[in-house]
Amino acid sequence: MQAQRFVGFSLIEILVSIFIMSMMLLLFQAMLRSAAVVVSTRNQDAALTIARNEIEKLRTGGYAAVPASGSFPDPLLSTLPLGTATLTTSTYNAKTKQVTAKVSWQERNITASSSVSLSTLITQVGGLQ
Repeated sequence: MQAQRFVGFSLIEILVSIFIMSMMLLLFQAMLRSAAVVVSTRNQDAALTIARNEIEKLRTGGYAAVPASGSFPDPLLSTLPLGTATLTTSTYNAKTKQVTAKVSWQERNITASSSVSLSTLITQVGGLQ
């Protein structure tokens, strides 16, 4: 009598290979999601830097140099997808202006735009009264 040879895979081998492929797919999906978070965080950091630089520039210039509301340029805006930067100036009281720098951009795969805003008060006499 000859021994019979079985050709094929056992049930355990099939289950192990399915488990390994499932883990690989889960890791790949996690990697794709983390890449999107990294891009979003980089965009937020760039927008915050743009707004902070503009606010600091306005503080340095003083009350008399505060411009009217409108857009402002910044070299970092080119790093943001569809990036825009606007400045809103309003009168807080007789000797104080409130300035808000807002930076907006369009995230990939998201219909709504994202934005960062920073506000400050700039007075004529150098301190809040």
